[in-house]
Amino acid sequence: MLTIKRDKAELGDVPFITFTVYRTPRDNKTICGYHEFSDQASENSFRFHKTPLGIPVVQAFEETCRFAESEGISAIWIDDPSRLFETR
Repeated sequence: MLTIKRDKAELGDVPFITFTVYRTPRDNKTICGYHEFSDQASENSFRFHKTPLGIPVVQAFEETCRFAESEGISAIWIDDPSRLFETR
C-alpha cells in the first residue's frame, strides 16, 4: 500500500518518490506533474528515474503510483507548495 505525504519530514528514512506539481509556463494555467526517484543500488551504482515534463498532473500521478508499485517503493512525497493538486 502506498503512503502519500505532503510533509517530507513525515516520511523519515523510508525510500520515496518525489512527485512535483507545477503550472506550465506556456499558459500559466495548465497543471502538470513529474516524478523523480534516485537510489544507491550498490556501493558503485545509482538508479535514477524521471518522467518527462508536460504531462497533465492526474496522468503523471497515476504513472508515479504505477512506477512506485512496480519498484516496491511504498511512499510518495508530493512537492506542491501551492496546493495545485488534490490527491485521492
